[in-house]
Amino acid sequence: MKKLKLDTSRVENLWDMLENCVEQYPDHKMGFISDKGETSLLTYADLRERSLQLLGGLRQKKISSGDNVILAIDKNEETIPILWACIAGNVVPTILQPPVTFSTINPALEKIEKVYEKLGAPMVIVSEETSKKWMSKTVATENVVSVTDIPITDLPPCLPEKEPDETAYIQFSSGSTGDPKGVVLTHRNLVKNVDAITRKADLGPWDTSLSWMPLYHDMGLIGFHFTTLFSAMDQYSIDPVDFIKNPFLWLDHMSAKKVSVTGSPNFGQIIVNRHLKRKTHKDWDFSPMKVLFNGAEPISPEIMNEFLHLLSRHHFKPEAMMPVYGMAEATLAVTFSPLKEKPLVRAFDRQEIQVRNRAVPVPANSPRAMHCVSVGKAIEHCQYRITDAKDTPLEEKQVGHIQVTGENVCPGYYHDPEATAGIFSGHWLRTGDMGFTFEGNLYVTGRHKDIIFVRGQNIYANDMEAIATRLEGVSYGKVVIGGVFDEIKGQDRIIIFLVGSLKPATAGTFLQLKKLFRETMAITPDVFIPVKSNEIPKTSSGKIQRYKLIRRYLHGEFDETGRKMQALMKGM
Repeated sequence: MKKLKLDTSRVENLWDMLENCVEQYPDHKMGFISDKGETSLLTYADLRERSLQLLGGLRQKKISSGDNVILAIDKNEETIPILWACIAGNVVPTILQPPVTFSTINPALEKIEKVYEKLGAPMVIVSEETSKKWMSKTVATENVVSVTDIPITDLPPCLPEKEPDETAYIQFSSGSTGDPKGVVLTHRNLVKNVDAITRKADLGPWDTSLSWMPLYHDMGLIGFHFTTLFSAMDQYSIDPVDFIKNPFLWLDHMSAKKVSVTGSPNFGQIIVNRHLKRKTHKDWDFSPMKVLFNGAEPISPEIMNEFLHLLSRHHFKPEAMMPVYGMAEATLAVTFSPLKEKPLVRAFDRQEIQVRNRAVPVPANSPRAMHCVSVGKAIEHCQYRITDAKDTPLEEKQVGHIQVTGENVCPGYYHDPEATAGIFSGHWLRTGDMGFTFEGNLYVTGRHKDIIFVRGQNIYANDMEAIATRLEGVSYGKVVIGGVFDEIKGQDRIIIFLVGSLKPATAGTFLQLKKLFRETMAITPDVFIPVKSNEIPKTSSGKIQRYKLIRRYLHGEFDETGRKMQALMKGM
């Protein structure tokens, strides 16, 4: 098929993206897929008009240029027009997960309350149903507006100018290792990053995208709305809750709409894998798929390979799977694997990585093999390097701290100069991730804060969790491993949290895990705690928030459960 043309040379800010798209492809569209599979459409020209009409409504609600606003709306179809109304009027938006209920423990509401205080009590725009039942001691009802109460007005005669280095959006981090911080993103950051993504993945108006990733996550908003709009492709979205309830909704529409661009981290692939293994496959055809972005958390080769195997019967090409690496502080993308090449998985000596911080290749079937997925090379406008703890660059094959720099890197955190100073070494941003370069490609080994220190070894929690899933009945996301420093031993105590109950069956699984880690890693876990499935905290992209379970452990919440489990294990 002959490629269409797209000129993005005049795009300097987010609003330019939409204007450029409307000018060249006004009839290209967004489709919003309901839980019943029905699709409602909105052309880019319609989006522009509706957002400008809503901008007048924002001004009537006393929301002005330069103001912050929180969007916590249930449906993408309602979120996107009001988002673009903010962008048109130089209002600085933040999208957060909407609260589901106000009667029980509510992480989504807790995050809204924290962000509300950090942003200086801005207006919070929610769905109509949410506004009716709103309950919060922090966010006053008078500061909560239903999206349906924002009036539609005449188009404004002119729009405020948008400078490239002005704040365009604030992305609050997912909080995988602590409280969320407001990542300030400028128009320049966003334009440079989506331009680089577009070039690296060869995206354009000839493509069609589909995403279930939430707009309150950087991969959902920047990867599958801003980037796809910048590329002028037709884009479709499924609300995350509908995907989780019915992952076949994603597969059905990928096939029916001949989707060429999509994405999913481990979290989504696991859900699909489980459904495909217990439900009848449909007559899908995924042969048009060009790229499925796989990132947002350390990539599991086991989950990825199972996903590829299950979809291969439906003509999904393995070279369409693209492992990538990025972070909110770098807008979104840092490195990409090559387009139209199969994912590169290499085996390295686990002991060399853990003890000597060196990447030494070994055969894939070696008992000491640690399988790592390459996330490729740096994209345009961005560079990365590996350093030691003192920010000194390391040579290839040396494991160290990943740092990034470039026009996609944020200027810092919102109203937090101390945290901003802490993440920079000159113009290099400390990502908090560990990794190494091998044969020119980046490999990410895990988060520095998730390293467990035992007998001079740097043990990665995500690596231990991957090993744990070798046991039958232990699945990804159902086991969490962390470390707590023991003053007497002078090293970390290894804690295993496993979904289960205080029963012999769970005790037997813990004993198997204990044996497995002795045999594979020559280490012995210290504490074994069964938890309920809903007690494992996760971010919006499915990343496990280990620190929350560790914090509960340190507060003594699991003391009795741990003692009872230890007694059960001793009696077996």
